Amino acid sequence: MKGSEARRIAQAVHNQLVAFEATARLGSFRAAAEELFVTQGAVAQQVRAMESRLGMKLFTRLPRGLAPTPAAEEYVNRVRLALGIIEEATRDLLSRESGRDPNQLTLSTTAAFASRWLVPRLARLAEAHPQISIMIDASDIARPLRGRGGVDMAIRWGAPPFSEGHASFLLPGRAIPVCSPALNGYGSWSRPEDLVKVPLISDSHNNWKRWFEAYGSPGTRFSGPVFSQTSLALEAAEQGMGIALIAEPLVEKSLKTGALVQALGNQYQLDTDAGFYVLTADPFTSESVIGKVVEWLLAEANAR
Repeated sequence: MKGSEARRIAQAVHNQLVAFEATARLGSFRAAAEELFVTQGAVAQQVRAMESRLGMKLFTRLPRGLAPTPAAEEYVNRVRLALGIIEEATRDLLSRESGRDPNQLTLSTTAAFASRWLVPRLARLAEAHPQISIMIDASDIARPLRGRGGVDMAIRWGAPPFSEGHASFLLPGRAIPVCSPALNGYGSWSRPEDLVKVPLISDSHNNWKRWFEAYGSPGTRFSGPVFSQTSLALEAAEQGMGIALIAEPLVEKSLKTGALVQALGNQYQLDTDAGFYVLTADPFTSESVIGKVVEWLLAEANAR
């Protein structure tokens, strides 16, 4: 067997084990898919491939969800241990202890926030603090601030109190309906009910339901493509697939360039109690490397 083929098989087995462990722990393909940020079908396919390879069923279907078979229950404990060893080995390889440059930081955030707000501003960070280097870990899976797999700081959507860390408010979370100016019907909508005639793009935040409730139309039925990631919903809106309801900071640049336009007037924003926050494991000082980056982020947000 050639090395490339062996690596391909090893990667396939690893993916199957990850899907199996997540399904066993969370009790459904859907929940596992949401955690792993893949489709439900992809998780089911990985588990079925694993069952085929092992020659046995690994799950029993329940009225609500799935449960590991007795044999799989024992197996998943050992799989979980093995995956933990792999993760720990990777963490040790990337250890932040000996030999690490104190001016290097890892920042965890979502792919949408990284590409739409953070990355376009990083050149200014390099100008303000040329000695600081940031690695962006762009994923919808929240990385911890302490312990195994921990990062130096994170930018997350939500509302205090957070489960861990010291939170600094960065940007408001109000969402606005946006679409491509080339979308059929743009310019003819004046009321919320007009939008049900158009495909409405959804992401994991499910903002459309709350938006219609906020404007007096609870239970409104609407249809359109659904994406697990906000970044994909944004791309779909820019390609004219429908109207997306997105946090305003993520569409600032697209609105300025004309790639997106507001589907309705400013009075139809969705105000939420959530927003974007910078999280650090502990309070920081202005003189620390983390403090300099946080204060730079806050200054960028205030300069909008």
